Amino acid sequence: MTNSLMLILLAAGKGTRFGGPKQLASVHESGMCLAQFSVADAARAGISAAVLVVRPEHVPKWYAKTWAIPVSFVVQDSAAGTADALRLGLSHAVAQGAKAVLVGNADDYYGDLWKSGITWAKAGINAALAFPLSKVCSPNGPVNRAVLEIDSQSRLTSIRELFGLDATDAKRLKDPPVSMNAWVLQANALDWWPTIAKKPGEFGIPEAIQTGLDMGVSFIVDASGSVWFGMTYAHDLDRVKAYFKHHKT
Repeated sequence: MTNSLMLILLAAGKGTRFGGPKQLASVHESGMCLAQFSVADAARAGISAAVLVVRPEHVPKWYAKTWAIPVSFVVQDSAAGTADALRLGLSHAVAQGAKAVLVGNADDYYGDLWKSGITWAKAGINAALAFPLSKVCSPNGPVNRAVLEIDSQSRLTSIRELFGLDATDAKRLKDPPVSMNAWVLQANALDWWPTIAKKPGEFGIPEAIQTGLDMGVSFIVDASGSVWFGMTYAHDLDRVKAYFKHHKT
């Protein structure tokens, strides 16, 4: 049996500023990590299978976890960036029969955002599932965010990553929509997804998406995101745990 719609979570980051593999950090008394909550939310929204792109040394830990739906694991052997990780995950999902995928970070929590994503996926539309910048800053230090430029029809026109942002920048920049690596991609994204970066440095998803835009690929921007929790710094974990203390598993 194939799964025409799958969730991909990117879990191969180093967690340098956090001080370790934040994607595996427990956020609940049950021991669950953010990825487990995201997969459970996706299952409730109607997704029947998921793919996690993971670091090779973490594979046993991921296999030991309990999942709401079947999860397969793809190993990213080298730290080649999120665009490379997503290409690996997308290739695996398409090989399993996926016609479209929803994408997110394993160390971010998106609330009920997957419900909106499923709507776009089933309609055959690529989409950026966005949040206002003010919703995704950390009180514990600056963050990097991919700002989305949109036209009057809510279509994505460009994406650019800004560095060292905090809550004051949200006001200064008029609270633009930003990507937290939550995307809807149709399976044919493999036809245009680049395999290498155009410039030195980490090969991130924003660069890959911009490549698609430059080739005429269309994305709608769904800026309905409201609930988000993530962990850039170690102290962010306390805030995340406080939220999940009252969250039903």
